[in-house]
Amino acid sequence: MAKFKVVIADIGKKDLWKIEANLRIKLLQKLKILENSPLPTAKSVKKIKISHKIPLFRLRFGNYRIIYHIRDTVVYIFAVVHRKDFDNIIKSIIKSTKVSNYHN
Repeated sequence: MAKFKVVIADIGKKDLWKIEANLRIKLLQKLKILENSPLPTAKSVKKIKISHKIPLFRLRFGNYRIIYHIRDTVVYIFAVVHRKDFDNIIKSIIKSTKVSNYHN
């Protein structure tokens, strides 16, 4: 039984639809990991150090990065991005007021 509930934000859903169907299916299977243990216990999961006010994490999946936030027993997926776009997306997520609303 899952300990955490995974919720994909609207922007995360848009990101998923941009990815090829076969990769999307594998990526969604990878998200199952977060239902049991979303905290950094594996090499593929790390806390994003630039996010001081809002604890953000990233899950590595090939050339893609899944950016998420944990609140209580819910894991919010904010973005699924190619690794080359990771830094720019992180900066925009941190500035976003939508993320800070989850944290309150």
